Amino acid sequence: MPASDILIARLQADCTAAEAAERAVRADIEARIKNAETARAFAWRRLNMLSDMARIAAAEAEREMAVERQLVALFREIGWIESGLGELSESAQPLVDRLRPIAEALHAQAHPPAADGGDNPTLDPLMEFRAFEAWYETDRGHPFLQAFERYVPPTPLVEF
Repeated sequence: MPASDILIARLQADCTAAEAAERAVRADIEARIKNAETARAFAWRRLNMLSDMARIAAAEAEREMAVERQLVALFREIGWIESGLGELSESAQPLVDRLRPIAEALHAQAHPPAADGGDNPTLDPLMEFRAFEAWYETDRGHPFLQAFERYVPPTPLVEF
């Protein structure tokens, strides 16, 4: 094989390797951007969800009513119910049971017990929610905050 053909083959191999390296970098960056987008979206969903629940907790002095209203608001926002928790299937009960401590913690934070010297530490709602998120992802195989995603079909553009 002539020396010029060997040189051209080496240069072509370098081009092929450079293209493969570029594709790998682009794939890595696209994956990192996707992860950052998801983290941002989930952070906003978490904020919106917990702030809505906290407002409900603050507005209702009676604990059980506050917890119920918080959970109803959450499931309505997700689109799983229209008016009450009774609309949820039996398979959703573990979910309700896991969300209840978050609602209770938000209520306790909004309505702290009188300082009587008792040992009733208030749970941290955010820590409770993060524990719930970890349980949900392990149990269901996908993040809970994904439940807030709404599929919007493409709408055809029609000009008149």
